[in-house]
Amino acid sequence: MTVPATSSGELLSIPTMLIRGGTSRGVYLLESDLPSDRTLWGPFLIALFGARDARQLDGLGGAMPTTSKCCIVGPSTHPEADVDYTFAQVGIGEPKVYWDFNCGNLTPGVGTFAVLKGLVPARPGTTRVRINQTNTGMLLGVDVPTGDDGSPLMDGPLEIAGVSGTGAPVLTDFSATVGASMAGGVFPTGNRADTLDVPGIGTITCSIVDLANMCVFFPAEQAGMTGYETIDRGPDVVGTFIAVRQAAQRLLGVDPRKTTPWPVAVAPPAFYTTVGGRTLSPDAYDFAVRFAGIQPMRDTMHEAYPGTASCCTAVAAVAAGTVVHDLYAARDHKDEAVLMGHPSGVMRADAKVKEHPGGCTVEHAAIARTVRPIMSGEAYVRRSDLAALAEEIDPEDLTRSGPPSTTQVAAPAPPVAGVSG
Repeated sequence: MTVPATSSGELLSIPTMLIRGGTSRGVYLLESDLPSDRTLWGPFLIALFGARDARQLDGLGGAMPTTSKCCIVGPSTHPEADVDYTFAQVGIGEPKVYWDFNCGNLTPGVGTFAVLKGLVPARPGTTRVRINQTNTGMLLGVDVPTGDDGSPLMDGPLEIAGVSGTGAPVLTDFSATVGASMAGGVFPTGNRADTLDVPGIGTITCSIVDLANMCVFFPAEQAGMTGYETIDRGPDVVGTFIAVRQAAQRLLGVDPRKTTPWPVAVAPPAFYTTVGGRTLSPDAYDFAVRFAGIQPMRDTMHEAYPGTASCCTAVAAVAAGTVVHDLYAARDHKDEAVLMGHPSGVMRADAKVKEHPGGCTVEHAAIARTVRPIMSGEAYVRRSDLAALAEEIDPEDLTRSGPPSTTQVAAPAPPVAGVSG
């Protein structure tokens, strides 16, 4: 492996930046600072995050799914992008890294990181960063607000539920991410609604939508839930989410070791209390969402809502015939905003689709998040840990969970594109 010049003795060091994006926090690394042998990326991140310990005391993790994340950024291998971005969800209490999805909350931080590192020339006002998202093979656009000197702006009016204070809005455009998981259309089964036979639950109606990260949406009531569960109920209901995900995977013929489709329970708006103790009224949002049941989250419920899932949900909401649209259509809407009530509050995503006889085309799907760099410095990994992990991890798991190859780049796509489905 390539050892940074500042490394010596028993330790390897790597330049690191810690950035909060939306309701997540991640470790941001330059691809050039990682081992040149990509098969060592997994062991390196496991050691860097202290992943084998559920408390992650001996690393940078933070012991929560929303903080055990890494964004790896480098020069683009795609002619229509400025940077390549690879996302890693690092295991908690397990020597594993998950590479088969993207984090929407941290994606705007990639734009900010690229500007700060000089990977993209900044311009006053707004700097558009075109991203080749290697996990999904999709192209994204991030609009970073920048000052007269080109530096990213942090102060602004946008409030994010689950994050204290306000900040400058950083917009991420997911319009061109249809087929992110299955490389097909908006509806990978060809249907707006399907029926799932879920062991221990029975027959439920669902809608599977593939944008940003593929999700399977189901009415909470049909699965024996309310849809307003608090995060402390995670251990009680996670089995339901897992069962729905696995049933959807069987329908799709997807490897059950994958995390997608993400299971999302939806419910009509009602009064409920957020994590912060605030009471939300039914007129504050369009419908409730709850998310759990993927391997990296263990037995927890997401304390907010993933950014990629919010865009996928918004598209499902505005597309007629889905279980989400059934809830959304009952509300009075004057714009493209979709308001989702999650455990920490309300999240907004914007979406627009064009219906046609063959299906629908996604014309717009975007979210605004706030971003704040927290720390820049050097992080350390013990050489002995890296060597041991490289030997301990099962070769099949190393291959299956290895970082996506940048030799298989995303196909060219327009800045705002949709795929029929």
